[in-house]
Amino acid sequence: MNTSQSPSETFGLIQDNFILDPISDYGCFARDDINTQSIAESIEIDLVTGLAPKRFFYGPYGAGKTHTLMRTMKELDQLTPIHYVRIECPVLARKSRFHDLYREGILRGLGQDFVLGLMEKVVENVGFIRSPEVLHEQLKNWFQDEEIAQAAERIYVPHYERLKLWRWISGVGTSRSDLDELHQTQDLTQAEAARLADIVVTFGRLLKKLENKTLVLILDEMERLGAIDSDTITTFISGFTRLVDPNQKWVSVLIGSSAAVETELVDIFSGNSPVMSRLGTDAKVEIPSLESPDVDRFIAGIINFVRDPNFDLRQMVASDCAGADEEITEKFYPFSIDAIEALKSKTPILTPREITMQMTRSLGRAYRRGQKYISSSNV
Repeated sequence: MNTSQSPSETFGLIQDNFILDPISDYGCFARDDINTQSIAESIEIDLVTGLAPKRFFYGPYGAGKTHTLMRTMKELDQLTPIHYVRIECPVLARKSRFHDLYREGILRGLGQDFVLGLMEKVVENVGFIRSPEVLHEQLKNWFQDEEIAQAAERIYVPHYERLKLWRWISGVGTSRSDLDELHQTQDLTQAEAARLADIVVTFGRLLKKLENKTLVLILDEMERLGAIDSDTITTFISGFTRLVDPNQKWVSVLIGSSAAVETELVDIFSGNSPVMSRLGTDAKVEIPSLESPDVDRFIAGIINFVRDPNFDLRQMVASDCAGADEEITEKFYPFSIDAIEALKSKTPILTPREITMQMTRSLGRAYRRGQKYISSSNV
């Protein structure tokens, strides 16, 4: 093993592996069997007609749903003003309710600064009004929600405690004295799921009115809801049903869930469930495993993305690898053509995650053996 150089230096790469971060590496989308630009344009069509698009992305684990979602958001952001937030489903206990997803997932993902910032902008737009009755009516017109309007009055107090307002709006248990300060009779810990969904929609409506942006919620890893007990799963159905309802036009909702086939989807999103019936069949986007003809193009795309542009690729292939026992091309270097074929045959499920893991392991074996290229014996 050549310890004077790292794997990336040895093979002319910018990193020591082929693993992509689906959140930050959206610049590389090596699959050409999925047209994210087309998905983004279909979402934009809904937006320009006054709808808040809802989509459901599914496919086997590791197929690239998150990567597809993030790439789609970047392309949609070029087409229309949006504010998108990816929310990974938290690990929930069996007795969890939609309230827990609201508190630990959705509101935490939106963040205190975003939520309270919108409320503070409303107060700024309304301004100071001496008459409490007129002030309350103005706030209610903006929020279209009695309780939130009452809570927002606290913002007028100099140096008001943001944390108290945030704890209440995010569904955390709130003391009696804090509730009194916010003009509330109870906190949101026992609120109906539909009520919590409506609060999220309120902030989508405010964002559109204040900043002319559409709020896009990316609810990812939703297969984790399969662990929820049947006694409380109805609360999730109620909350999701409200969010994906076609008449809900202020918040776009994109859901990602792993399942090899549709029949393996968790109950909330299976068959003719209330949630899926509202989404409709046209809203489903399948992210399947790669077919064999697409694998070569995917691998070439990944290699090109992590290749060091300053590496003398031509010199390596034409000279340093001239005596190789297997065919080496610039397109697939550091892999030989035989290595690519071996990788495809030895990868049980041709998903992007499995392929990039196999590529990385093969690179590690070749590096440890001090080879200048990755041969089929390294796969």
